[in-house]
Amino acid sequence: MPASDTTTPLAASKASAGTEIDFAALSRRVETGLWVYDFDAGRIIWANGPGLDIWNAATLTELSQRDLLSDMSVSVKRRLAQYLQDFIAKDAVFSEFWTVYPGGIPRPLQVRFSGLRLGDGRMALLCEGRIAEMHEHEALRRADALIHTQVMISLYNRAGKALYSNPAASRAFAGLDGDLGRRFVHRRDYTSLLDALERAGEANQIAQIHTEGGRRWHEMTARFCHDPASGQPSILISETDVSRLKEEEERASKIAYTDALTGLPNRLALAPIFERMMDGARVRDRHFGILFIDLDHFKAVNDTLGHAFGDMLLKEMACRLSRLCRRGDHVVRLGGDEFLFFAAFRGRGDQRLHKLSGDIIASLSEPVLCEERVMAVTPSIGIALYPQHGADMPRLMQGADLALYAAKGSGRNGFCFFSSEMRAASEEKHALATDLKRAMAQGEFEVHYQPRLRARDLVPVGAEALVRWRHPARGLVPPGQFIALCEEIGLIGELGRFVLGEALRQQGEWREAGYRISMSVNISLRELCDPDFAQEVAVALAASGCRGPELELELTETLFLDDSAPVRANMELLRAMGVRISIDDFGTGYSNFARLHEMSVDCIKIDRSFVRALPKNRALTEAVISMARLMKARIVVEGIETEEQAAWVRRFDCDEIQGFLFGRPIPPAEFIAGLQISKTTPEEELRRIIFG
Repeated sequence: MPASDTTTPLAASKASAGTEIDFAALSRRVETGLWVYDFDAGRIIWANGPGLDIWNAATLTELSQRDLLSDMSVSVKRRLAQYLQDFIAKDAVFSEFWTVYPGGIPRPLQVRFSGLRLGDGRMALLCEGRIAEMHEHEALRRADALIHTQVMISLYNRAGKALYSNPAASRAFAGLDGDLGRRFVHRRDYTSLLDALERAGEANQIAQIHTEGGRRWHEMTARFCHDPASGQPSILISETDVSRLKEEEERASKIAYTDALTGLPNRLALAPIFERMMDGARVRDRHFGILFIDLDHFKAVNDTLGHAFGDMLLKEMACRLSRLCRRGDHVVRLGGDEFLFFAAFRGRGDQRLHKLSGDIIASLSEPVLCEERVMAVTPSIGIALYPQHGADMPRLMQGADLALYAAKGSGRNGFCFFSSEMRAASEEKHALATDLKRAMAQGEFEVHYQPRLRARDLVPVGAEALVRWRHPARGLVPPGQFIALCEEIGLIGELGRFVLGEALRQQGEWREAGYRISMSVNISLRELCDPDFAQEVAVALAASGCRGPELELELTETLFLDDSAPVRANMELLRAMGVRISIDDFGTGYSNFARLHEMSVDCIKIDRSFVRALPKNRALTEAVISMARLMKARIVVEGIETEEQAAWVRRFDCDEIQGFLFGRPIPPAEFIAGLQISKTTPEEELRRIIFG
């Protein structure tokens, strides 16, 4: 191609002020393909002969008329813009593999790029290229991928200074000073990355990074390598922007860790909140306490006003608790009507926690108005302190739970601090529960019998069966120490079946020996609610040979309030078998006389508390006995411990009496010995034996 053609139309262009470039001379002396690209015009404004060949152009005029911007990819445009900035800022030089597509035909090139100042002062791109050999094509493909990929790839020396950035990385970190450490929002993340590199030679990390677009989350992979240009030890980092994914994770996490009803953190949030509270305690010398809050009798709200009202009430309670939070506090809804309040404090904290507990009680006790209905609930609060009462979440929660249990046991609507004695009692209870589960299989339970005497002549006419536990280490354990626990652990049904069967078996033996006395057995609500209970009673009667009228089942007053279908069905079947029904501890609970009359009660036992207070409460005791007479049932007064009490009861014309004065609960052998004495002893002598 003519030399003159290669120089047109830029023969008069200037590389610097007052100096013209002799492109014709350059063209003749250089065998490498040369061309100059005008950034603003998007066109090649000059090329030598080999350059025209590379671009498959017959003349420079033809080549300069090609609009290279029209089909240029976005990534190449960005890359060229970055070149321009680098040429202006630091007179940079780049050597890279590129592919050009003259006429749609790919031309793989090894190109050296540098800046060239034009006569009008603008910066142009001077390209020195040669067609790549076949063995270089794979490297070219890799280089082309680095140009177009959105993955940010950077090379740093061991001091953290930038050696190379692909276009994606250059865009992300444009304007930054090229210092790796200063890219990290948190210095600890950079330190962690370097530590991992030192240990394993590579590292993976997600960290917040300073970028041209602000703070972003990047997933980074780093490894030690050598700079291919200088051979010096280097760090190669590839990273992708995962900010959107991180935001989605945070949204999902917020949903997972938030209670849907109240908007408070839920049970899953306990661990991270506890970690933050511990960090605050370590760094800021702040302690904290947890307040376990339970709404008293909340179930009754749901049962009487419905779950919609209950949910509204819970949301209101959550708002009130949130308003009591100070900086550093957190409120969590554990579930149901249970909340946990993390309260931060300095020093001992007694004053703050006492005041806070009082404020919580006052706030939550305020009536709530919803749809013209007014409801008020009260809270019970258990308090445990970190680290005095526990250095981990489970132990601290256990302490607060035990304190809550104590607060409820003290009458509710109050608060209680945890003490070591509570944990000791809890551990004792747990050990006892473990032993109870073993005791039934080992045959450690036995039944003792307390006599019931006819009031007018002190003749034994009945026996109350009372279970005892002969523990291998504790000795004889009274029912007051384990019956409630049997209810808690679900053992009461099995224990009740044992007592009933054993009592009826013993009654059968006494009848064969000539002693016909009734047998009284206590039953629990859990047993009476069992649909199979009446059938189990029928089986036990048949096995012992006893008749229904010889068995009396003792129920507390509160059991008669349960009007559920299983209870009604059991009562009807029991009455059909002739089994007698007795009310135990009469006068201490709520008595619905219509319900008692409907159930045709056979016997009423006046509670021992009335007898114990005689003669001070004589009028009250007489009134209770009078109410019992209205039921037209036999009246038994229990808890007789003195001769004066016995004399008073006998004068008041009660039917039967029972108490320690006439005998404590004793094993069967001792009981039958007492029966033998009473059978052959006149009343006066019997009175002397009993009363001493």
